[in-house]
Formats: sequence, C-alpha cells, structure tokens
Amino acid sequence: MENVLRKSLLLLASALLAFMVASLFLQVIAREFNWAVDWTEETGRFSFITMVFIAAAYGTLTRSHLSVSVFSDWISSKVGNRPIAFFHTIMVLGFAAVMVVFSALNFTDGLRYPNISPALEFNQNILFAVMCAGFVMIFLLHLRDLFTLLRGGSFDE
Repeated sequence: MENVLRKSLLLLASALLAFMVASLFLQVIAREFNWAVDWTEETGRFSFITMVFIAAAYGTLTRSHLSVSVFSDWISSKVGNRPIAFFHTIMVLGFAAVMVVFSALNFTDGLRYPNISPALEFNQNILFAVMCAGFVMIFLLHLRDLFTLLRGGSFDE
C-alpha cells in the first residue's frame, strides 16, 4: 500500500511539474509572437501550488524532507533518539491538524465568497482543498509514525 501511495504521489507531482514547465514555456514563446495566452500564467501558478502540497506529502512519506538537526542531534545524544522522535512527531501532528482545520475553513469560505481568476474564471479558493488534502496525508503519515513509536518500533529520520 505504501509503495502504491509513494509511486502515485511521485507521478502526480512529476506530472504537475511537467505541466507547469510546459505552461510557462508556452507563455514565454507566446510573448515573442504576441499571442494572447493569459491563461498560461494562471495554470502555471495553480499547478505549482498543487505540486507543492503533493510533494510535501511525498517528502513526508519517504522521510526525505529537509531538516536542520543540529539541536535535536545534540539533545538526542543526551536523552536518546526515541524521545526526540516522539516529540517531533507530536509537534508535526499538531501543526498538520491546525493546517487541515484552517485550510478547510478557508475552502468553505471561498465557496461562499469566491476569488475568481481573471483568465480562467476559476475559483482560486478551491486550491485550499488541495492544501487540506496534502496536510491530511501528512497528518495520517505522522499518525502512523506515532503508532509505530508507541508500539516500541522506530524509524529512520
């Protein structure tokens, strides 16, 4: 199951990156020929925003996100890796939960008070649903890590 999720997230993030690059490349070409393709800026931006949250979930799943661990390495040398991993997991769970709640609230507010893009006439607040989905995945992955720690297991960070 985890392998399917990993491959799906990687494929989706890669496709969004390719779409963004193609869209922005078309925009550069269109400027040279004075073509009216205003929508390319918006599709590039929307695909970038979506890709960020999909890639964040992928980074969480593969534990390949950037971390500055000087302080936590120093503390873990004193108290061990397990308490630090537990503390880190609890903190990220709390942050992800807050982000899920507020992105869901922004999404529902955006449905009542839409922010329409000029070229595509797309409600830009729908992007909060992508943010919410990304943080739900991050929350669930860290919840899995918490259960692993509570059962006495460990994971590499």
